[in-house]
Amino acid sequence: MSDIAIQIASPFVTYEEYAKLSGVPYNTIKKMAADGRLPIRPKLKRTDKPLINLLALTKEAAELITSS
Repeated sequence: MSDIAIQIASPFVTYEEYAKLSGVPYNTIKKMAADGRLPIRPKLKRTDKPLINLLALTKEAAELITSS
């Protein structure tokens, strides 16, 4: 078994930042977050900006690689 080292700049990003990183349109990102296809950091206040959890996405991708 080989280890995988992954480095990410930030554990959480806004919808706008994720749209730029992934090349997926902003409105599609919003829909994917709303229906649970993208992991979102829990908001502490109603006014908090929703943030996509890149650590959870990275972990999911790593698990897919190691399980195949």
